[in-house]
Amino acid sequence: MTAIRRQFFLSYAVIGSVMPLMTVFLKEQGGFSYLQIGLAQSLMSVPMLCSPALITLLADRNLDARVILAAAFTCSATVLSLIFFSTSITLTLTLFVFHGLAFVAMLPLQDGYFFSLAEKHRKLGRPVPEYPLVRIWGAVGFIVPSLILFYPLSRGAEPRMILPCAILFCLFSLANSFTLTPVPRLAPAGTRRLPSRQALHAIFGPNARWLAIGLFFAFFAVSTYYAFIGNYLDEVIGIPRRHIGLIINLGVVLELVCTLLMPWLQRKIHLKGVMVLGLSCMVARMLLLACFPTPFVAVIAQLGHGFEILALYIGPIMFLNRLAGDEFRNSIQGVFTMAVGGTARVIGGVSAGFMVTWFGLRGCLFLGAGMSTCALLIIAFLFSRIPPREDLEEKTVSPVSLP
Repeated sequence: MTAIRRQFFLSYAVIGSVMPLMTVFLKEQGGFSYLQIGLAQSLMSVPMLCSPALITLLADRNLDARVILAAAFTCSATVLSLIFFSTSITLTLTLFVFHGLAFVAMLPLQDGYFFSLAEKHRKLGRPVPEYPLVRIWGAVGFIVPSLILFYPLSRGAEPRMILPCAILFCLFSLANSFTLTPVPRLAPAGTRRLPSRQALHAIFGPNARWLAIGLFFAFFAVSTYYAFIGNYLDEVIGIPRRHIGLIINLGVVLELVCTLLMPWLQRKIHLKGVMVLGLSCMVARMLLLACFPTPFVAVIAQLGHGFEILALYIGPIMFLNRLAGDEFRNSIQGVFTMAVGGTARVIGGVSAGFMVTWFGLRGCLFLGAGMSTCALLIIAFLFSRIPPREDLEEKTVSPVSLP
């Protein structure tokens, strides 16, 4: 399990390299308008409509997940290198599509790989770490690039320095992918059903339908928030750029604490309760930033970030794994990313671009607050929690069918 922890660390370090200052880089050095920035964010999410489901399907069909990960990181490093040297808006937008194609499938594939490996260990009677205690290494990896980049940015380095940092972590991830333990196919021999279809039936069946719909609005809100939060902190609040990554990562540091507390939180308020708490924090954060654009509020607003991550990126993954059978354990993560996260992010990115163009950066936060409120109400009042896997052992052998 050491190699998969390292893989989470390195892959999220790639995201942590580019996310805090990418929109600042696109506006200042790429010459992008706000609408074009929103379009770039949307184009990077377009591959989520097919890539995650296809790649996790290949993993369920017994193509080595390590080879897929290596190919994804190779492609991502190449594309980020080309973006670094690109001087054309059209070329940069095109490269964003290819970067998304390589990278968006990596996260659900890593999740599927972990759960497949955990299931293998469970069946062999070996101890299995809880998912949050493995996923926490992703949060640590996200923080590190901002610490590395703080000094050069303080010395006047251009925002484009985020790209070499991301490329370096891509190469480290590529090397680490070959240290992962191979996981043989766990599905019964002779299974002919398409894993992606089984996964789709499980996600939109009675047990998870409202979870999927609620999270659509949540990921819509997240895409509007992260599309322009760097610009908002820079242009509206006036925070120095070298501090933007550090402020964003204050929330990620607190995420470490929340992730460590998650097993305790699950015992007290269950997994659904954790999600309701996180979505409430997301609504509060966006409203605070929109209504009180000061450096103090920018820092305070990060306090709920950890609970938000539990609600969006840890809780749903665990719920989905409770519904998954061995024959579609990878695919359920990829299909969810495609059908729910991908669609929401594509629509959200374009909507954010239009909203900022017409109403300014603050309008984007109000849009996100409205969408996250919809998510909160759906999850709180319409979604019934999915019991732990041990309570569903026999029910999850085959997926729930669509009515």
